Amino acid sequence: MKKIKYIIFLIAIVGTVISCDDTDVSSVISEDAKPVVSATISSSSLSESDSPTVNIMITMDKPIKTTTTFIANQVGGNASEADFVVGSAVVPAFQTSTILEVAINDDILPEGTETLELQITPAGVPDIYEVLETPVVSLSITNSTSDDFVFNMDWDALYLDADGGEHHLCDYDFDIEIYNADFSGPIAASYSDCPEEIRLSPGDLPDGNYWLAPTFWTNTTAVPPADPIDVPVILTFAKPGLSLDTVDLTGLWNTEVGGVVQGNPDSTLFKYILTISGSTYTVTDSDTGTVVFQG
Repeated sequence: MKKIKYIIFLIAIVGTVISCDDTDVSSVISEDAKPVVSATISSSSLSESDSPTVNIMITMDKPIKTTTTFIANQVGGNASEADFVVGSAVVPAFQTSTILEVAINDDILPEGTETLELQITPAGVPDIYEVLETPVVSLSITNSTSDDFVFNMDWDALYLDADGGEHHLCDYDFDIEIYNADFSGPIAASYSDCPEEIRLSPGDLPDGNYWLAPTFWTNTTAVPPADPIDVPVILTFAKPGLSLDTVDLTGLWNTEVGGVVQGNPDSTLFKYILTISGSTYTVTDSDTGTVVFQG
């Protein structure tokens, strides 16, 4: 008789453990008790100028006793991932609202008005079982334009060292400078970024001709690659939002040869002439006379 009671007791314990291990949370909250989610956006149309931030107000029509995390996923529109940044937002327990920020990225690309549709959704289990509805908000982003001139140099890419370690070519030291027509200067420069960029507004420099000079300074700031690499240097000339052209200098500089510090006689390239006339900018290849940018 004692054995029978003991077996019944074990069965009861096992049943309790199994029921506690049930991870299906869909039945924890009844459909009638779940809050309905809605979302409104602070501005449905704005310019990308100066990288503005737009707020999405997320509201639940009733509070619940747990926190709920929301994210926004792009479900429509022609904006790309490079055009915006969005994170997550939390509605605390026993509260009903939160604000999700969307940062719009300003850029120099000539482009038309872009659209963005974001679906507001719980971040995952168990949040997905606790609320109803996944509203969608829409945003129109107009292009920003400027009368500035932008001189940009980018050379980043991933590479492997002899031990298989991963590095960025940004670790190599490249610079850009602007010199007067008689090579005096520099009168403008960018030395410590990747990409490097100089931006001139109308009136910053008198009308006339100037040298745009990209430079490979040194290779000692980076871990050497397993094999020498021709650095993929790209120059960009732009009048933001209006015109843009690029020049590919891949093959001009090599990680093994190095730059100024290593005594490379070709470390600085005096090839491109910037002509300023008011708010009109022309870049010419001095070797061929070809206009590579005008805006």
